[in-house]
Amino acid sequence: MQKLRLKWIAHSPPPRVKPNIAYRWAKNEAAQRELAYTIVAVDWKSELARAVDQEDEAALRRAALTGAARTIRFLCGRLSTADDGAKSKAVRSLGVVIGERGAVSDDRARELLRRLFWSLNDESGTVPFGMPEAIGEVLAVRVELQAEFLPILCSLAYHPERLQTGQIERGVFWALGRIGLASARCSPEAAKRLLWAARRHSDPESRKVAAWALSQFGEP
Repeated sequence: MQKLRLKWIAHSPPPRVKPNIAYRWAKNEAAQRELAYTIVAVDWKSELARAVDQEDEAALRRAALTGAARTIRFLCGRLSTADDGAKSKAVRSLGVVIGERGAVSDDRARELLRRLFWSLNDESGTVPFGMPEAIGEVLAVRVELQAEFLPILCSLAYHPERLQTGQIERGVFWALGRIGLASARCSPEAAKRLLWAARRHSDPESRKVAAWALSQFGEP
């Protein structure tokens, strides 16, 4: 059994005491219940973190079925990182969870997309690293929502008032490629922007991602 990190409560012993001893130290039944709940909660988060890091799809699906809302919140919390490897794992894990239709309804997936798009607005006050990629992943696994949200995603690539820059722009390019040919069919303007970026963008990494996205469109 893995070692647990405890959030110590008022009636519990010093942090170095083992969990089973800590439970006996609790002064009353209410304190025991709180301590037991804390142990379970920390264990749940550590197990989900392990599933994300190891890309354990079976464990991610179990997490979705036993607690979709908390699993989605946990994964969204891992998106806003400049670490491309960690971000990619969080994005792929989110796709596995959202793709579990028995646990995540269309309404829940729709609400998630709204929140992700909102995070791209300046008014949200967030650093939206990973948000475009998450949008692309969700729309790739829940194609029934593309008619509603794909035009908005495409507009982030070309609309003058919605253009993104830097890492966020590359995230938009990646998202369009993740969705594939449906992106080009939805918005020829977005496809043209990708073609321009692949050939003429000043940033080498942006050119690379744009070229990859175009390669995912295949034959029209």
